[in-house]
Amino acid sequence: MNKSTKLENIIAYVKEHDIDFIDSKYVLYGRMDASNLNLFLLGGLGALTMKQFVIIFGENQLTLILLTLSGDFKEKAMTILYEDIFKITFKEGILVDVFTFYTEDRKFKVKCNKKIVGMSWQSENLKTCLDHPIMTKHL
Repeated sequence: MNKSTKLENIIAYVKEHDIDFIDSKYVLYGRMDASNLNLFLLGGLGALTMKQFVIIFGENQLTLILLTLSGDFKEKAMTILYEDIFKITFKEGILVDVFTFYTEDRKFKVKCNKKIVGMSWQSENLKTCLDHPIMTKHL
């Protein structure tokens, strides 16, 4: 339960599934909130449509590893090739920073908390991910 809180578990998962990976400093924990439509149609249950991810800034692609509600790894991962991303925006907040990745057919709005209990690596990695080559290219 909650295997995604430890960086060594994430690195082991990445190596086991042969995911594009550079360094542990390019790993973040993030989420995509439920859409307004889901919240409107489902009410409070719409929050269950929120997706939690471990985000890997690799050499050639961005990988979003889906997590269960308890924080364990699902066997599903979404990849976005850097060549498919035409725009990236970053909005710094007080508690939460927001990355938005634009591709031709979709917009990925990922929220990353600056600090997370049990994940001391999150705040430092958030700073270093902004120095990743794909981020410096678009920001």
